Amino acid sequence: MPIPRLSFLMLVFALAAAPALADRIPPPIFDFCDLAVAVVADEQGHAAYAGDTCDGGNLVPDHDCGATVNYYGQEDYYAVAMDPGCTFTATVAHAGDVALMVTAECIVYGTLFTCLAGVDETGPGGVETIAYTNDSGAATTVYLVLDSLDTERCGAYTLSLQTDCTVGAKKMSLGGVKAGYE
Repeated sequence: MPIPRLSFLMLVFALAAAPALADRIPPPIFDFCDLAVAVVADEQGHAAYAGDTCDGGNLVPDHDCGATVNYYGQEDYYAVAMDPGCTFTATVAHAGDVALMVTAECIVYGTLFTCLAGVDETGPGGVETIAYTNDSGAATTVYLVLDSLDTERCGAYTLSLQTDCTVGAKKMSLGGVKAGYE
């Protein structure tokens, strides 16, 4: 049965309009801001956490951030507030297979995250270490992402973070309050 002339013209116009419609489709949003744990270091600049990437999200899409392969597994996220010139080193002992990334943002619209540092040097059951220095000249928050290779290689981990600056907590003097009670 031949296509009626009006239906054929409607099909031609629909196909011609398709690229214009594709331009209006918004890019995907990848956002882990609310999932990131704010890192708080003690007075010696140390912070320790334990977790399990099997419980995490999978919001960092395809990436090439120091890893030799793309990681499609679940992730855990940590927000690290940094003053200019500060450095942190994070060491992760992982039961699965993990890559570590430091990103500049926790939300992107259809593009890759800005990779500031990345490492994937060991396999399952290994220990990964990453270091990052804030050389931007301004205070900033960066995001440490622990990304499993795939859904079968997620697992429990321990994170040890050491920094040369106070992270996540501000020192304050209680001298005035204490003096009022003396």
